[in-house]
Amino acid sequence: MSMQDDTTAFEHWEVVELAASSNGQTLSPVDIEAELAALREAAHAEGYAEGLTAGRVEGEQACGRMKQLADSFSSTLDNLDFRLADMVLELALDVARQVVAGELAARPERILDVVNLALKQMAETSREARLLLNPDDAALVRPHLDQVLDKNRLRIVEDARIVRGGCLIETTQGDLDATLPARWRQVVQVLGSNRNWID
Repeated sequence: MSMQDDTTAFEHWEVVELAASSNGQTLSPVDIEAELAALREAAHAEGYAEGLTAGRVEGEQACGRMKQLADSFSSTLDNLDFRLADMVLELALDVARQVVAGELAARPERILDVVNLALKQMAETSREARLLLNPDDAALVRPHLDQVLDKNRLRIVEDARIVRGGCLIETTQGDLDATLPARWRQVVQVLGSNRNWID
């Protein structure tokens, strides 16, 4: 077998194809090389253009996915902020409730301030009003108010349903609720919560 026989049929065909010109003339090896270079360049340019187009499409898709991820991340952070704010509010209310309960236990005479404030809010024209107090608070309030209360206008009534630290004034015109749970509800409503006072 000669050296020329080592070439494949494809290589023979390629050389024959390139050697034939439109005029039927045989091309020189330099012309064949130039034509091959031009074909390579054209194929490279075409491949580059296709790759660039495909890359742009893929890049746009990746950008779209990144935008969705960023939006989702932002939404998740917003939800986390709300949950965290609710948790901080709940914690603050728990601490406040414990502080109030501790203050009332350590200084039960604070009921006098609550009663005085409630009496100031009561209409002067109210007749036959009742001041409902927890029995333990009534024992503290009675000695201080017996001297200043008009017994015909207001009388102290012990009521175990009233939580220590609060009072309720009942009049014919309506009630003035200064009980601890009612005052607590006002505070938590201002803060945007619905947390109830727990004994």
